[in-house]
Amino acid sequence: MLRALELATYAIKNCRPNPAVGAIIVKNGVTAGEGYTQEPGNAHAEIVALKNAGENAKDAELHVTLEPCSHYGRTPPCADAIIKAGIKKVYYGFLDPNSQVAGKGIEKLKQAGIEVIKENLNGQIDDFYESYSWFVKNKTPFVTIKIAQTMDGFIANGDRTPLKITGEESQTELHRLRSFCDAVVVGGGTFRSDNPQLTVRKAKGANPQKIIFSRSNFNGGTFEKNWHLMLADCAEKGMHHILVEAGATLAEKLFEMPNSFQQFLLWTSPLRLGKGLSWSTGITGDWQKRFALRKTCMQGDDFCEEFIVSP
Repeated sequence: MLRALELATYAIKNCRPNPAVGAIIVKNGVTAGEGYTQEPGNAHAEIVALKNAGENAKDAELHVTLEPCSHYGRTPPCADAIIKAGIKKVYYGFLDPNSQVAGKGIEKLKQAGIEVIKENLNGQIDDFYESYSWFVKNKTPFVTIKIAQTMDGFIANGDRTPLKITGEESQTELHRLRSFCDAVVVGGGTFRSDNPQLTVRKAKGANPQKIIFSRSNFNGGTFEKNWHLMLADCAEKGMHHILVEAGATLAEKLFEMPNSFQQFLLWTSPLRLGKGLSWSTGITGDWQKRFALRKTCMQGDDFCEEFIVSP
């Protein structure tokens, strides 16, 4: 299933607005075929894997990150093809929130005598499809803000020159997160001062689209209006998940604006600067009271906190 999840990240670049799905067919402990979602109107992950497996799909196991579809859309139901191929067992990672599926695919497989087992990799697949669920429900991208700070709260030197704050483990996790996202956004100031690559280099997966959110990109309008115009454009393109790697100015604007994002990841390293550029200087009030702390973890020597916007 971990390999299926890796395959799903490769689908993100071209499959939208469809969910990114990875699938692997295993027979007698050996991979017989694998695949991921193709462009809209083309084969889903399960169909690609079945085609690659050929006759070896009979009596084999299918590992797929998302519940197989059970309805006719641009393509026929994947559940029907799985049954016809003679798959004996299906491991799935996430129940499809789309009302056209929503358990119907699982039920169809069970009625055909196929053993069905949920396998979500201790929540990794739930995390991967959180943005898809949000997009299905709200018709707008799920937005994650990521900030890395020193122990004393700084994100850069006082002269705004770049500073490596987090260690290799956190960098690897950031690149994995980028591979889950359709686009990564930075402010104009961060782009000019840091010239970040914003690519996936320390993990496997496709590079997200780069978006520079700068006043020069818009003809007037307030920050809030322009932000929602950008999100609307991303939604129209079928993007499910936007990652914002915010500098101080962009963070201040987004934290003061309601409904601007859904998730906040704060990495804190043991490094101390004593002085520098703080990301939270311009944010009024106790911002933590507006968020719920969902989980914490250590990534090497760095401490990561995951917040979600309180209902």
